[in-house]
Amino acid sequence: MHSVNILDYTLRSSQGNTLETLESIKNTNVDISRKEVSTLSETITIPYFLFKDKIQEDTNEIKQAIKELVESISTKLTPQQRAQTALLIGTSLVDQNIVQAVEDSVYGYKKKPYASHKRSIDSFASEISKELELNPFTMTISTACTSSINAVLEARNLINSGVVEYAIVIGVEIFSQMMSDGFSSMKLLSSSLQRPFDVTRDGLVLGEAIAGVLIGKDSSKWSLKGGYSNCNSLNITSVSPSGKEYAEVMNKAMSLADVAVEDITMLKAHATSTHTNDMSEINAIKKVFASDLTFSVLKPYVGHTLGACGVLELAIFMSCIDDGFIPKTLNHKESIIKEYTPLQEHKECKSGVFMLNYFGFGGNNTSVIIQKESL
Repeated sequence: MHSVNILDYTLRSSQGNTLETLESIKNTNVDISRKEVSTLSETITIPYFLFKDKIQEDTNEIKQAIKELVESISTKLTPQQRAQTALLIGTSLVDQNIVQAVEDSVYGYKKKPYASHKRSIDSFASEISKELELNPFTMTISTACTSSINAVLEARNLINSGVVEYAIVIGVEIFSQMMSDGFSSMKLLSSSLQRPFDVTRDGLVLGEAIAGVLIGKDSSKWSLKGGYSNCNSLNITSVSPSGKEYAEVMNKAMSLADVAVEDITMLKAHATSTHTNDMSEINAIKKVFASDLTFSVLKPYVGHTLGACGVLELAIFMSCIDDGFIPKTLNHKESIIKEYTPLQEHKECKSGVFMLNYFGFGGNNTSVIIQKESL
């Protein structure tokens, strides 16, 4: 497996732009909102990591927000480079017209005839690519929480196979009433805070994000050494408590990236803070790594951003290492396995080999290995 390089990154999270998010993490000063969610039986108010400058559940607003972020990366490329740059988007958002049709059929007071204009994230990718004079090759990937990290791996494949020279990969997640209702109905949402790997964890907190990375073979301090993705689960919502499915993905990712367990400087865990998935992941980590492993979780800073979390957490993590530290895990007091406790204080780190885990709903699981060369 040939590595490619990560040439640039940018993001917009609930905490602000790249620099604002970095400062929020450094100072552990996290802003979180609350959102009213209506289900079939009740209306509840839940914590939610919302954008400060709200983006409506509207196709034009969502497209414009994506375009602005793509443009901030593409303007750094020459016209010739842009013509050789594919655009890939990873998201769990579905066609907004389909969402409306489902709501109209469920909520009687809204009922009206269904009409689809076939506007979706995939059509945005094609339109934005044309408007910004990128390569006409576009792709949208939707594999739940692994959507945008799988798009990163696909970008590497496209570059290594010579289809394009560069790829801009975007992860996007905007508040979706339908998505929130679904997680609420499964009793997976926290009523307060996200507490990864903690004995008191009570669920996840959703978040909004748009993040992007530029992938290519030009010289860079950051390389994507490899990764592995498969679809393997106990059932549609979880893997086995032993974590064997997650362990397989981590081991395979290291093998394909040609790195050993002892080479890993630090692991970014997925850690949704739900009872079953956290237990599965910590057991998987225990199968693969010794208890002196440094590992941490980013979701308490920005929420679980579903399809966007692949690129968002990749960009956040790189920005932290570029600033010289590994971020600690917020809201953690007592680990579900005492020998494996996530990082409790920021730790100095400027380079190394890092594993990033993303384990998605429906059993789609991905681990990637990235490296920053020492200066």
